[in-house]
Amino acid sequence: MFVIIPVHNRLHFTHACLRSLREQSYRDFTTVVVDAGSTDRTSDVLAKEFPTVRMLSGDGSLWWTAAMNIGVGWALAHAKPHDVVLSLNNDTVLPSRYLERLVQAHTVAPRALIGSLQVSAADRKTIVDGGVTLDWATARYRSAGRGDAVDINEEVHPSLRRVDVLSGCGTLIPVRVFHRIGAYDEVRLPHYAADYEFSRRALRAGFGLFVDWDSPLFLWEAETGIHGPGVSTGCSGLLRSFWDIRSAHDFRNRWRFAVAACPRWALPTYVPCDYARVVIGSIRRYRSREHVGQGTPHFTSPGFASSMPSNSDSGQTR
Repeated sequence: MFVIIPVHNRLHFTHACLRSLREQSYRDFTTVVVDAGSTDRTSDVLAKEFPTVRMLSGDGSLWWTAAMNIGVGWALAHAKPHDVVLSLNNDTVLPSRYLERLVQAHTVAPRALIGSLQVSAADRKTIVDGGVTLDWATARYRSAGRGDAVDINEEVHPSLRRVDVLSGCGTLIPVRVFHRIGAYDEVRLPHYAADYEFSRRALRAGFGLFVDWDSPLFLWEAETGIHGPGVSTGCSGLLRSFWDIRSAHDFRNRWRFAVAACPRWALPTYVPCDYARVVIGSIRRYRSREHVGQGTPHFTSPGFASSMPSNSDSGQTR
């Protein structure tokens, strides 16, 4: 197994993530950290404290997708035919049996991409994302279990639930998938939605998409680019968020995802519905934050995030 973690600053999160990897019950894995131009001495500190971690570097111009492709490329050059790659965010903390559980799920569904049950790291019981399903005709994203409490069992009994897309946060991917469909699309989708598009491509190639509810990971959801805290940018910031690569609401990026991933029969309704949901939801959140004096959400990701967040006004993730 190769664990790929793209990072940009936020050393304290990466440090905690790597400590949890070091405590895993499953030991047959190599950790690859892709440092995309961090300015907080990430590479120097990690090289000293985690000498077994493979450090790869970028020049600061990398977005999430290119950083992941660097890590995946290194892994494929060293992988055996039946190896697997785990894409992971650095703002996660892993229970000690996390990798063991994912490997067990892989034995049950060897021709599938298997995502993780994302649980809030704040209380370690509230579901952040239990797997996304889509209504393509109306561009409605639904995240299973969001906000519900979950009991984390000690026993390992894979509980696979079929989904429509998978994020880059805790997804196990057989290397044969990359050999079959290629890498993440860093040209059309340099930052957001590349993981969703990749999983749709894998599905079309005959691979399954599941989330294993018996493989939870703890996510600091308030620190990601998608769920991050807002800072005041005013109405102009709200408008810019629809046309900036750093924003998950960038219309150009959402159009490229739709063209690449949406079924052709649904495209004529998906795009206008998606745009409408983004605008309406953003305005409602803007008014809500303005009312309580928080300002509008800033669209510069503090770290790396890739998934398309929810376009609905319900506040659900993805």
